[in-house]
This record gives sequence, C-alpha cells and structure tokens, in this order.
Amino acid sequence: MTFLELSTDLLGRYVSFRINPLSFKEAVKITNTKPENYFDLLLDIFEWGTLPQRFSFENNDSKENYIRDVYDSILLKDVVERLGISDVTSFNKILQYILETETREFSATNVLDYLDKNGNKVATDTLYKYLEALCSTFIINRVYRYDVNGKAILKSLNKFYATDLGIKRIKTNSKEINYSRAFENLIYNELVKKGYDVYVGKTRDGKIDFIVSKNKSIKYIQACYDLSNEETRIREFSAFNCISDNYPKYVISTNKEDYSQDGIKHLNIFDFLLDDKF
Repeated sequence: MTFLELSTDLLGRYVSFRINPLSFKEAVKITNTKPENYFDLLLDIFEWGTLPQRFSFENNDSKENYIRDVYDSILLKDVVERLGISDVTSFNKILQYILETETREFSATNVLDYLDKNGNKVATDTLYKYLEALCSTFIINRVYRYDVNGKAILKSLNKFYATDLGIKRIKTNSKEINYSRAFENLIYNELVKKGYDVYVGKTRDGKIDFIVSKNKSIKYIQACYDLSNEETRIREFSAFNCISDNYPKYVISTNKEDYSQDGIKHLNIFDFLLDDKF
C-alpha cells in the first residue's frame, strides 16, 4: 500500500497529537538535576533548548550538530516536500528574521523589506504561506493579541515564539543569548505545555505579556528575567493597573525574594515551572 493509499484509507479516522520538546520539569528528571543546580540548567536550556536527545551529548559541537540534523530533517522531509516549499533560501531567511525579532510585534512589511535588502525578494502571499508552514509544523508558534478592554482577539499585531530555543540558536546569527527574550519564550512554551490557550494582551495603557485561559479560568502574567531593580518592578507591576477584573495576576522572575504587592503575586521561575497545578 502506498502512502497516498494509506492516507486515503485513514481519512477521518485519525487523532493528531502535538509532541512538544521536554518541559523544564522533564529536563530536571532526565538530567537528575538537584535544586541547587536549577539555575545552571535554566541557562543551559536558554542556549540548547529541550529536544530530548540533546541531553545525551556533553560536547557543545555534538549538541549543535544534533539540533541541526533535527531541523534539517523537519525542513527537508516535513516542510519542503510535504508543503511544497520552492524557495528554501527565502524560507530560512524568514525563519531567521522571525526568531531574531521574536517577542516583538510582527510586521509583514518589515520582513519583506529585510528579505529585499538581502536579495531574497518574495511576494506577500508567499511570505504568509511560508509563515503558515513554519507554524503548522510547530517550528514557531503564532500568538494572537487579546484586547483586554474590548474583550476581543485581534488578528493583527501578533507575535511569534520558537518552539525550541535550541532551534532558535542554530537559525540565528547572534550567538549572544538575550536572557529576557529567552525567559519570555520559555514561559510561553511552559504555558502551552500546561494546557493553556495563550494570548498577548493589549490594554489602554500598554500591554500584558500573556493572558492565558483554561477551563474558563483566566490569568494575567508578566515575564521579567530580573526584578531586583526598583524601576523594573514598578514597570512590571504597573502593567496591571488598568485591569479592573479580579482574575489572578502574576509577575514571574528569577528572583528568590518575594515582591508580591497589591494583590499581584510574584512567582519565582522554578516555582512556576515545577508546579503542575499552576
């Protein structure tokens, strides 16, 4: 039986499952990491992600080669062949741009200008086709914006996050880790693994990093790598000022000190990552 015949026979008789890279808790278990070394593991994940097999390599070159092999397999076998991507160079350039500007609001005009300047001019519909391919194969995730005051999901001004930070490392030019962006990306990925529908929030005065919902319960979340600076704390906690409802509000950081205030709970990142009931 050919693949086409098998696909036809199974039409309407299958259930799809999304298989994510390991969660932080699973990474702790597979590496047998002790609590005093959680922070080192966190930084390691910022750099190399959580694809399971990569934890079996101690040498950085071996880790990078493994992640490249995984990406090439996805690109060549799953994306290029199955979805009919004709311009692999532009496809890779689009992914690179998205990953280098992740956590920022997406602008098709900026992407097209970037490609044009780098000699990879593509049509707008091709850009969106390639973005859809990247999202449908879970290399990146599109996150829609939710208008808190208007109570509506906005199809514009969305963001993208990398499914795995190791893939991001090999597909971007910079080898310097932006800890704030990696931290936000990690929290997004963990929220998805915890079963939440995740949005980025728009308010009258600014934005909320994440608005999440599950079982009709809503939570507001700010992600900040380091809250030790008072001005930073004021900025992060004041993001909730224009929200008048009583749904739980959280600021998540790496700090061990409890900065909770005015009904807004501060969570240490490891308490969040290891709490199955969050």
